[in-house]
Amino acid sequence: MKFPPGDQGLSAVAALADPVRKAVYEFVRTSEAAVGRDECAAALGWPRNTVAFQLDKLADQGLLTVEFRRLKGKGGPGSGRPAKLYAAAHLDVAASVPHREYALAADLMAKAIERAGTEDRPVTTVLAEVAREAGQVIGTRAGSLTQLLADHGYRPEVRRDGSVELLDCPFHHLSANHRDTVCSMNLELLTAVVDGSEAPYRVCLDPPTHQHHCCVRLDPLES
Repeated sequence: MKFPPGDQGLSAVAALADPVRKAVYEFVRTSEAAVGRDECAAALGWPRNTVAFQLDKLADQGLLTVEFRRLKGKGGPGSGRPAKLYAAAHLDVAASVPHREYALAADLMAKAIERAGTEDRPVTTVLAEVAREAGQVIGTRAGSLTQLLADHGYRPEVRRDGSVELLDCPFHHLSANHRDTVCSMNLELLTAVVDGSEAPYRVCLDPPTHQHHCCVRLDPLES
């Protein structure tokens, strides 16, 4: 299962706000096989040009995939050319403002529960381990650490002393009800992210002064 980045998710949801585009998407999504422009236009009773425009917009948003294939049994002019066919992408679209990472938290917790059961170890211990593994992968792929943190919903702000305060928590509602578990997971995750990115920071657990702020702060390493 794949989830689009925050901005892409918002764009995809916005695209489906158009009733014509949503109808085209639902037709393709519920079709058993990839469909062409003619088939979609005939089924919905709309002009081919209108349907073709909407199909391409949905593909641009990552909601549909495109393939080119010659259709059997089709004759007449142009029958030798591959047809452009559309199918629903295997993508779960979710969007929130501000950006949240509940899918990531759910994935980490599910992996921890499964591994803990298999290995007969405490779930909290395994959750820390799983969070570190994920953070290491995320960190090694980072270009700019602050941009990475922004993309994941932490809203980083660099202070005059060089520390980085995280003004938002991407697990906000989850941490409100399960603070110790979520904050511990988040600390392990971000520690591994920073280590993986090789950024010159020390990750500290810092109780937030604002209810929406993250429980973690990044302090610069002493040179």
